[in-house]
Amino acid sequence: MRNVLGNLRGSLSQFDWTVLWSPYYALLLIGIYIFYAVVTEKIRRPDEAETTLGQKFSMLAALVVYYIGFGSPLDVMAHLTFSAHMLQMVFVYMVAPPLLMLAIPGWVFKRLFEVPYLGRVLRFFILPLIALVVFNSLFTFYHMPFIFDYVLTNYTVHRIFHGALIFLSMTMWYPIIAPVNEEDSLSDLKKMVYIVANGVLLTPACAFMIFSQSFQYEAYQDPATFAKVLAYCMPNNDVSGLDMERLFGTTKDLLEDQRFGGVLMKLGQELVYGLFFGLTFFTWVRRSKSTAVDEGMSFSPKAD
Repeated sequence: MRNVLGNLRGSLSQFDWTVLWSPYYALLLIGIYIFYAVVTEKIRRPDEAETTLGQKFSMLAALVVYYIGFGSPLDVMAHLTFSAHMLQMVFVYMVAPPLLMLAIPGWVFKRLFEVPYLGRVLRFFILPLIALVVFNSLFTFYHMPFIFDYVLTNYTVHRIFHGALIFLSMTMWYPIIAPVNEEDSLSDLKKMVYIVANGVLLTPACAFMIFSQSFQYEAYQDPATFAKVLAYCMPNNDVSGLDMERLFGTTKDLLEDQRFGGVLMKLGQELVYGLFFGLTFFTWVRRSKSTAVDEGMSFSPKAD
């Protein structure tokens, strides 16, 4: 691992700071936050709840995580090593979406559901079974080697895939975090089952990466494909100023890097899902105790 980090540090030194830190992407995210703050304040009706400080912080945190994933050196690293790509996936599809869903006021969802056609589409994709299956299927599909290599070498398809996964990751989190109508809500027990099911459905993709006996992805082991993928990070797709031989050798053991990437994905997923499972469990316990007290049950020891 120390060798990999050393190689990454040397490889990243070849890139200009604008490539590593994506200032235009940072400005876009700042603009999104300003838009969020202004819109949630200006179009809110008097009977609709104000955006809380916690929601504003959650939106800021979500955008910071998206920046780490797509705007920081991690994005360049993801084109150099498979394990960095999987760490990027953890940030943008496991950590950022729940923060984003927590940040959006309930009345915004209600208004979106009232928009003709759009509301109908959104209601379909937030159905728990649909949200569960579609996101995990597309994520697994994306990491099938022949699909992964095709997507990474086609800029437009790559952007479409990421856009679809961002949208579907939000719909996947909606049943857990943000239902605004009673018919959308899952009971606490069903939420826990839903969270466990998400973990189970991503396991085959992670297991494939971890237990494969050979490295599977041409984007990191074929020099021509590697150069084409890396070109998308560069202005005008120009890699002529880069030492491609050194960059191509960033990871000495591709199979170990692939396995480490699978482990990172599984651990990251389990940490995030485990956190929300625990929060849901304690909410369920608290509600069950409250209901029992309302029905006259006592949890205090009886005096002799």
